[in-house]
Amino acid sequence: MTVPRGLRHIARCVMVGALCALRSAVAQADTPTPCAPLPITRHQATAARTEQPTHALTIASLNLAAQPQIADALTAWTESRTIDILLLQEVGDGSFDGAAFVSALSARLGFHSVYAAANVMGDGHTQGLAIVSRYPLDDVRVLPLTYHHLRFKSRCRIALAGTAASTSGPVHVVNVHLDTRINSKERVAQLAPVLDALDGDATPQLIGGDFNTLNIFWIRTMWPLVYLQKQTVAVAERLAVGGFHTPFKGTPATFKFLHLPLRLDWLYLKRLTPLDWSVDTIPLTDHRGVWTRVGQ
Repeated sequence: MTVPRGLRHIARCVMVGALCALRSAVAQADTPTPCAPLPITRHQATAARTEQPTHALTIASLNLAAQPQIADALTAWTESRTIDILLLQEVGDGSFDGAAFVSALSARLGFHSVYAAANVMGDGHTQGLAIVSRYPLDDVRVLPLTYHHLRFKSRCRIALAGTAASTSGPVHVVNVHLDTRINSKERVAQLAPVLDALDGDATPQLIGGDFNTLNIFWIRTMWPLVYLQKQTVAVAERLAVGGFHTPFKGTPATFKFLHLPLRLDWLYLKRLTPLDWSVDTIPLTDHRGVWTRVGQ
């Protein structure tokens, strides 16, 4: 049987890609991590804003794309959707400090918050993750994730976990921001510390944030082969094994790029029932916000 030239070319690309990925994995294993623990910043809200009774909980996530002017839009979104717990990624940059931004936002909303720096940027400013919550946050901890040398724009990656003491009971939330140019195997492995930390915990749980699930096979973290991997499926299947599910199926893209169906941002639930959910366009950032209203 004669194999069409196009298929031969695709097969050759896949084989070369697999070989390069293996070589990259071997090199990655020998790469020391430059990441060191950085401080956690907390903000305590006034009691008056945390005693509002509710029968449902609204949890949202947004990548701020390191935009210092986004506070007004973020406040408006939080108030219009009555968001109770907000997971934020890419907070801070060389021009502004993430910890200061989160403290100011929390004071403006009257919410509690925790901020964990992941990287030190210019002028000593930090960039990291935040959980901003109407309810007090306990059991806060930072989970270091596998460091990947991506040849350019390599970043230290962490997950930020905490338990929100909502009026309907505690909810364990984890905010993640995974690497960009890695393949399905590495992306699933980067989630392992999160799943290990939640294993055996009977509390209702949510894992949310920017998973960077581009459906791309990366050759040596540099050259993309589009649609040769379904990273969205790989992550969903691994989380399903851990008992997590998401209502965001067939929803609009969460990353604004050429109208492509890029779904990078997710909320995964365990022992929580989604009652409503949507994807919202937020000014200034290249990501869209995702939110869900849940019942326990």
